Amino acid sequence: MAYDETKAVRLKHLVAEATAAKAAIDAVQAAIPTKVSDLTNDSNFQTETQVDSKISAAVAGALQPAGSIAFANLPAAAAANLNKIYNITDAFTTTSDFVEGAGKSYPAGTNVAIINVGTEQTPSYKYDTYTGVFDFSGFANKVSGATSGNFAALDSNGDLTDSGKKAADFVEAESGKRLMTDAEGTKLGGISSEANKTTVTTEGSGAIEIDGVSKTVVYFATDAEVTEALGGVWTPSSGN
Repeated sequence: MAYDETKAVRLKHLVAEATAAKAAIDAVQAAIPTKVSDLTNDSNFQTETQVDSKISAAVAGALQPAGSIAFANLPAAAAANLNKIYNITDAFTTTSDFVEGAGKSYPAGTNVAIINVGTEQTPSYKYDTYTGVFDFSGFANKVSGATSGNFAALDSNGDLTDSGKKAADFVEAESGKRLMTDAEGTKLGGISSEANKTTVTTEGSGAIEIDGVSKTVVYFATDAEVTEALGGVWTPSSGN
């Protein structure tokens, strides 16, 4: 039934309502989580421990600058020096302890790191080079102190060296050489003087010899000879 808002309310009733309301509020507050661990981590948020662990693992696998050092003083390729990288202050040639093998030449300033080329269970440590330059050990070296205009030559190591000779030196040397003997020169001269020359020798009636080869020759009588032979009866115009 409806109540009369103008009527007074007993105090005990107000206390009872307030107590009930407080109990309800306390119940709600008790159900609200107060720690992250009380929540369901449906977004897979990382804990502080997990983050620290990942950072430690990443740092452990990263190269750690260890300063500059001469090649002869490069620390051993061992677990104690794993992932340390050194700047080598002098030129060097790799040994079998390097990933790339022995015999590769590198200039001063090359970085060398110590890495594990094996597995975590069976580690194997080697040096690895980190550099932006190319290995030119297979190329000939530039001639040092070369004279402009001189020819280059190869020394016993296959490197370039100054021959000490210019083009003029070789031209002068060649100009004094004989290409043939005196006898060969005389023979060549004879061939040259007789070239395109034909010798004709008459062997008698009806034959000639050209350069030693006998040739048959046919002689045609002239008009006068024919007229004379016919006693003057025939003339070229008669057509007989």
